Amino acid sequence: MEAIGLGGAESPAEGVTLNIELPNFSEKQVGTRAGAEVESIHSITAVFYDNDKKYVGMAQVSSLTQQSDGSYNVKISNIPPATATIHLVANVDNLSENEASDLQDLSKASVRKIVINSPICWGAVTLDALLDGNAKASLLRQFAKITLKVADNIQSDFPEASAGLIVSNTASKSSIAPANYTEPTDEGLAGTTDFSSEKIGDGTTRVVAVNETSASKACIIIKARYKGVEGYYKVALYKNANKSTQYALLRNHNYTITVTKVNDYGFKTEEEAMKSEPENRLEAEIVDDNPAITKMIACKDYELGVSDHIDVSASTTEATITLVTTLSQATQADGKLYGVSVKADNDWAKSNFEETSETTTPETGRLSSQGKKYTLKFTLDKNDKSEDARKATVTVTSGDLSLDLTITQAGFDFRREDPSRKVTLLDNGSTEVTTDYFKWLDETIQGIKPEKMQGAVRNQGLHFGVGNNTYSYQIPKLSGDEVTNTDNRFTVKDDGSYWNITLNNNNSSDFELWQSSFTIKNGEGINITYPVYHTGIFHQITTTDYQLAENDDANKKVKGWFYYEMVKVKGKTQTYYMLDRNLGASNNGPYIRETQALKDNEDAIGGYFQISQEKKTTDATQGNLSSALAPSGYTIPTNDMFNDLLDANTIKVKSYATAQGETYSCAEIATTGDS
Repeated sequence: MEAIGLGGAESPAEGVTLNIELPNFSEKQVGTRAGAEVESIHSITAVFYDNDKKYVGMAQVSSLTQQSDGSYNVKISNIPPATATIHLVANVDNLSENEASDLQDLSKASVRKIVINSPICWGAVTLDALLDGNAKASLLRQFAKITLKVADNIQSDFPEASAGLIVSNTASKSSIAPANYTEPTDEGLAGTTDFSSEKIGDGTTRVVAVNETSASKACIIIKARYKGVEGYYKVALYKNANKSTQYALLRNHNYTITVTKVNDYGFKTEEEAMKSEPENRLEAEIVDDNPAITKMIACKDYELGVSDHIDVSASTTEATITLVTTLSQATQADGKLYGVSVKADNDWAKSNFEETSETTTPETGRLSSQGKKYTLKFTLDKNDKSEDARKATVTVTSGDLSLDLTITQAGFDFRREDPSRKVTLLDNGSTEVTTDYFKWLDETIQGIKPEKMQGAVRNQGLHFGVGNNTYSYQIPKLSGDEVTNTDNRFTVKDDGSYWNITLNNNNSSDFELWQSSFTIKNGEGINITYPVYHTGIFHQITTTDYQLAENDDANKKVKGWFYYEMVKVKGKTQTYYMLDRNLGASNNGPYIRETQALKDNEDAIGGYFQISQEKKTTDATQGNLSSALAPSGYTIPTNDMFNDLLDANTIKVKSYATAQGETYSCAEIATTGDS
């Protein structure tokens, strides 16, 4: 920065020149069908705030010159005397006084079309830093970017050139500056409530830009050709290997979706894909190239922050972290403001890393002074020889401050990924239900994934039905296999070609609940563990099972295979064995239409069934369809049963609060300790 001349006690009369940078996303140029998208800045508006963060005016920057390193020098003039902080708004030609008065207020924001190569950006610098002579400002883009890639090893069947994105249900607009003028985090981003009706992308481009949107809201569809057949696939921005949480779409972040495996042809229509579960026909890895800073520590003179712990899949070979420091002078021998060390058994997470970006952080927000933010990329070995997860500890230091974060790499899923180990599910000992059990479990069974089970894991092993079990399993026996099973409730028997797994007690009155496992050690000495569940049942529903069309909407009819957990509840006179949800429900969590955090759990409603054919009687047992509707061995609950539970004080109304502070009440049926 250079001062152009002095004209007052607070700022030069002719203005000051500031260097600004627009840090690249992870790729400087992203190729699309339309060619390369190269970003540029064509205008800057300076918005002035006083010490109380009140708006005192704005001015168009009179000079904007791009430098050889890609940064820009801008000359700021007409700075009001009361100015304490200068906010910089790039590529907005119609900024109103109302919007400028509070750049982070979403209600004041205008709806604008996103232009990737001319991005709306924001940054800030204090006047003191500006007059100090060394000020720089890094800008944040207003939008998030999603980039689609396809792994090289599957391109012959699923070519990247034919793939593209269609994104819907994103926020209708974004404020120019982030909330509280602080770079946002997934957890800190306010829930999106106002959505755009427009779709972003038409299935022909692999790069799209969207407004900042809270987690799990956006619907992302991939249109592609698999083995020459066009189809549609739904994906989600899962943050971790167990797919329990999703990324929010944060401004200035690039989320790269890499398709790593395709299991089946896509849906014939986009509408069918939108209604499906994410990634049930393909698998993808999601990488955020700019992980948010989530941990901060400070001493008297400076601060250090790092991004969150990282969870990756067994096949992931890269991990990215970010760090921020306000240390003003390097203390490391290599002249850097920070140091990094990695501790990992067998050096699977490499200690050498690539610094992919360096940006200047503003004094506004959580930092007390201007600092530097760095993005680091680490190389990982694949974890394809063990089903056990492993952890590496990354220690970041800056001056006397130190913070740790961990990289957790999932173990290899031999049960699903080994093509020579496809499990066959048999009914009544001979009828094949499926010859690829775990694929069937993932793609066909509704309501069994942890996110549909309030976190309970039931989708990793073999199921025997509770009460009246008819299922058994076959797993191919390979050379060198050895089996370990210490549980006498089921048998693993070698018939020469297969390991046959059968339940020892198929009695219809066996309602004992338990979980177990057995292990196959393969010829390479790798242990493959198969969990075994005696916790619930599979149940199939067709649209002809006396199901009615609620409000004459046939699309609300449920159908297909469902998993129901079995629970025990005590009445005053006896113990009952109940399923944990309504028939046809694929979620055992609460659904409350009036509660924002629960109103989307419509899959907890279940089907709408006729239970009696007698129209002119109050006695529902006449013409009762319970035996036709209920799973084998179960009946529809009666009024007497609910009265017995009420008499035992087993049914209670309880009040809860969501993470957003909304309160709600629901009726709960207490289960016994062994449920």
